[in-house]
Amino acid sequence: MRLLLLTTPAMVLTAALAGCGPEKNEFAPPCPRPSLVRGLEDLTRFRPDGGKDLTDTVVQGRLVSLGGECRFVERGKSPVEVSVAISAEFQRGPSMQGRQIAVPLFIAVTEGGVVLDKQIMQFPVEFPANVDRVALTSQPLRMVLPTTPSKSPAAFGVVAGFQLTPAEIETNRQRAPSR
Repeated sequence: MRLLLLTTPAMVLTAALAGCGPEKNEFAPPCPRPSLVRGLEDLTRFRPDGGKDLTDTVVQGRLVSLGGECRFVERGKSPVEVSVAISAEFQRGPSMQGRQIAVPLFIAVTEGGVVLDKQIMQFPVEFPANVDRVALTSQPLRMVLPTTPSKSPAAFGVVAGFQLTPAEIETNRQRAPSR
């Protein structure tokens, strides 16, 4: 009889906790493969009126990672919403005026190498007093994937990079090691 009294509260607790998770045989949707676009993961911004010497550098940045999560917009059904955040490191250059700068980034959804949706955002970078290097993570950006019952979120890709000017792309090409 005593064993029954100890088991009953455990059974009640187990039954209560069972209602907190997903339905039986229900799982989170798979996420698309995230990647940084090669050649667009580095940024060196120079003074607009200056040369391309180290002393002309306003800011340098490097994208470190792209991460996020997926969830069904409606429980267990298509479409799927992706929430993505970008982590980056920045170094303040000798030509930077002030301690704040906004750096343009993009996040895009792809399918088979074709861009389906691209969003550009300004990544606010602030260097505290006496600090010339910072590591930051963007606010999450939400995108909806055009999934169907026969097309998994894993069929898509999520890519990100700096939204560079032609001159900044050329700077990256010149610095890239030969392959």
